[in-house]
Amino acid sequence: MNHKHNFDWLLGGLFLALALAFPLAFHLVGLGSAFLPMFYPVMLAGLLLRPRVSVMVGLLAPLLSAALTGMPPFYPPVAFIMVMEFLVITSLGWVLSQKLKLNVYLSLFLTILADRLVLFLATWVVADWLQLPGLVLGPVTLIKGLPGIIVMFLVIPPLVVKIKEKIRLSPFLEPESPAE
Repeated sequence: MNHKHNFDWLLGGLFLALALAFPLAFHLVGLGSAFLPMFYPVMLAGLLLRPRVSVMVGLLAPLLSAALTGMPPFYPPVAFIMVMEFLVITSLGWVLSQKLKLNVYLSLFLTILADRLVLFLATWVVADWLQLPGLVLGPVTLIKGLPGIIVMFLVIPPLVVKIKEKIRLSPFLEPESPAE
């Protein structure tokens, strides 16, 4: 294992810690879930890290946060819906940005689009299960996250570019071998 593998795990731990801390900080200042605070570090993990590491971040973030803070709740099953969303974000983000080498803005756009589709479908199913109006709850859930999506487009791409540049220039990380 080279230093890049170790660095991915280190960054994955940092992103997981941020995914646990950001919601607490956002709620403390009254910004709440409309700004999707847990999504930023998970999205960065998907766009920057190897799939195994980023998927672990996406899986653990909502479950640990729910167990430690009660946010997102296990019931209604928001934490489990977020697990599905984060699996899409981390895996699709990796495929688009690292495997297919798409532009970071396009990768982000397509990843968020897929995430919102998963959210809409999961909300519809859960709403039906909880005997709530799914045709109302689905769109309301999507609209509620718009401020966070806008902030993501402003913050995530420059961060990805900056972090990739720092990694590329790091004297401690050897260049990727062609076999990887």
